[in-house]
Amino acid sequence: MQHPHKKTVILEALHTRSLNRFDAEFYGDHCLHSTISELRKDGHRIHDDWETVPTRFGRTTKVKRYWLIAGTQR
Repeated sequence: MQHPHKKTVILEALHTRSLNRFDAEFYGDHCLHSTISELRKDGHRIHDDWETVPTRFGRTTKVKRYWLIAGTQR
């Protein structure tokens, strides 16, 4: 059985929800910004915006959240 390509897994997730780098860990993606770059090169329109999230060390950090823009290729 062949495992789906990382881009496919992330694209499918983006069809149902937005993701930041920590959300993407659940899908096995440890470098979401690179995957997003590849998806954009493939023609997918993906919006991003900064958000602040808590860390496990009692601080916050800024990360980007990504959304697939409706009506883009599938």
